[in-house]
Amino acid sequence: MTPRIPDVQVRVGDGLRAVATRLAKEAEIPLPTIDGKLYRPVIAWAAGSRDREGVGDGDGGVAGPPEAFWPGALALQMVHEASLLHDDILDASAQRRGGPSMAASRGVAVALVEGDHLLTAAYRVASATDSLPFLKAFARAVERTVAGEKRQCAARGRWLSEAEYREIVSDKSGELFGCAALLPEAVRPGGPRPELMEELRTLGIRTGHLYQMVDDFLDLCPAAELGKPPFQDLEQGKWTWPLGEAGLDGFPQGDPAELARSFLVPDASGTSVLRRAFRRLEKEEAALVRSWDQVEGPDGVAAGLIRSWVQRTRSVLEAEEAALGDDGPAHRSGATGSTKAGVGAPAVTGAGRGAAEEAVLRTARALGGPGDWLPYFARHSRSFRFSSRLFPREEGRVVAGVYAFCRFTDDLVDDAPPGTEPEELRARLDAWSRLVRAAWEGEDTGIPLLAEVMGGTARAGVDPSHAEELIRGVAMDLEPVRYETMADLRRYSYRVASVVGLWLTEWFGTRTPRVLHRAEAMGHAMQLTNILRDVGEDWQRGRLYLPLEQMAAFDVTPEDIDAAVNGSGPLPERWTELMEELMGAADRDYALAFEAIPALPRFYQRPVAVAGRVYQGIHQEIRRNDYDNLRARAYTSLSRKVVLGGGALWALRRERRQFDGSGALASV
Repeated sequence: MTPRIPDVQVRVGDGLRAVATRLAKEAEIPLPTIDGKLYRPVIAWAAGSRDREGVGDGDGGVAGPPEAFWPGALALQMVHEASLLHDDILDASAQRRGGPSMAASRGVAVALVEGDHLLTAAYRVASATDSLPFLKAFARAVERTVAGEKRQCAARGRWLSEAEYREIVSDKSGELFGCAALLPEAVRPGGPRPELMEELRTLGIRTGHLYQMVDDFLDLCPAAELGKPPFQDLEQGKWTWPLGEAGLDGFPQGDPAELARSFLVPDASGTSVLRRAFRRLEKEEAALVRSWDQVEGPDGVAAGLIRSWVQRTRSVLEAEEAALGDDGPAHRSGATGSTKAGVGAPAVTGAGRGAAEEAVLRTARALGGPGDWLPYFARHSRSFRFSSRLFPREEGRVVAGVYAFCRFTDDLVDDAPPGTEPEELRARLDAWSRLVRAAWEGEDTGIPLLAEVMGGTARAGVDPSHAEELIRGVAMDLEPVRYETMADLRRYSYRVASVVGLWLTEWFGTRTPRVLHRAEAMGHAMQLTNILRDVGEDWQRGRLYLPLEQMAAFDVTPEDIDAAVNGSGPLPERWTELMEELMGAADRDYALAFEAIPALPRFYQRPVAVAGRVYQGIHQEIRRNDYDNLRARAYTSLSRKVVLGGGALWALRRERRQFDGSGALASV
């Protein structure tokens, strides 16, 4: 019989107190307070439970973990306790676990020194495991936890992509859970199995990531009574995933309580932001529980813990919805930033919504089945069609479906009859967004493309945010937009390009945050190359994507571009320098992305490497055209693609050897 979670927490707490008391006497370490839920030590206990099956403790019970387990679990708890003390200082929090924080009751200096002492003493405790593999993993986890906090502080007050948010959270909250999950294997009497250690570490990081997602969700819910003030993350400028679920284009301003209330108001599809976000949590929960079942067996301690987090979230959400009452819509626009349905545009209702949805349904159903999709997107993307031939048949079908989805979404705007009003195009995108979400949730839309792509996305355990972000990105082109900085442009490139690589990478089973961050970089690099290739064509369509900040640095104005495109003036004087600056920025992202390709599934590596190198090759074609991308279009010939593709495969062999030697990606 699986032990109850409270019983495990009691047993783990007793074990931690015993080893803490012993080490406090023997090594004069600070004696930490063993309270709270002890989630990380409990996850460590769960990760080793299967190895203890059928082993008695001599008193009729189930055997506990080996002796070396306990100092490792204590070290993890000490780091967590130290991080709470430091968090309270950083967040100026007056409360912790229902009482005053140490920083509030005894002062910042005392809390800071106490946290530092716990953190440094934790290394001595970890060394008591006599396990070098654990000590290495522990040191990494502590460093990445601090790095995650540092990056979150640096990112305050700004929009984050899903990949960037995920990497920060996986460091800040996931790494200690990852170290906890590998602990039983690291101190295993027969010696650790490295591959299993890494699998457990990844599973633990996913667990910590879900735990943080739950915490971020509950921060928007006063009914959660977290022991800290509600909306603390919002007030401190911390971007969290529900803001991304709402499709915000920047960090929201205004009253946090009003924003949170607006997230409870149903949109045109009848679903609120928080209800949609909760469905995503349920999907994450189901996938994570399946993975833990393979470690513990069905209905283990970790699975029960994860279910309890999500069940609590469900109860809080229902309480918030009940409290909203009938006056919710009056609070819909209490903070700036889009919180509306679909693409972040005003909801389309009544006959207008019906007409838009009928038009989208009619067009989407005409796409046909899987055999029609590869030729469809290939007409528009010869470079990627070239590299896609390297995919195995089934994986190639997935890629063709995702790219056909992207192409169709783009065509909803680009293929509209001349003179179509932006409001009508927004209505189509909103309708498409509702159909996408419905298909992901298992409804039959009658559209083969959605059944295949969004159904497959759901079955692969990938949330629909990538598809929804793509729709938001296409909506950004409905009206002329100028991008002030590269960071502003990166938000656009994330939505129209990076999400495609992230979508496929997750579909094919890679969820490592650093790999996903580099997949995002590849998308940005390729989109920036695309922008540099098409500056003149885009200008003629009323679009300018070059960051104004970079243009100003090289004394280039929109008027200069207009004169050159229309033949009344030469290329701007410092145009070449501007192009080299922007190509260099793209090249840095290509380099970052190429470094991670060996971490992808083997079948996925070659087409990604070839696609990236072929696209990067456009830079050389721009140079061969004397940088005149205002009146000429750079393109790579088939023979040139073959040369670039061959070079990509040769470089991949070298990168594989380097990766196989190190086994890890550098931190970013």
